[in-house]
Amino acid sequence: APVPRKLIAHAAIGGLLVGFGVKLSSGCTSGHGVCGIGRRSPRSIVATVTFMACGIATVTVVRHVLGGM
Repeated sequence: APVPRKLIAHAAIGGLLVGFGVKLSSGCTSGHGVCGIGRRSPRSIVATVTFMACGIATVTVVRHVLGGM
């Protein structure tokens, strides 16, 4: 079955947002979360807490405010 255009658009937008976040935070979530926290980098700890808080907020809004996806 063909992939719906809406799904492709959501994936593309998500990819662009992830790329922007990586550039903005000077690293990726796994790099900050695993390596940065492992070496006790305050910048990585803040970045990881921020990533997690944004993820939790996104799921909360999508599921409870917008009624799921």
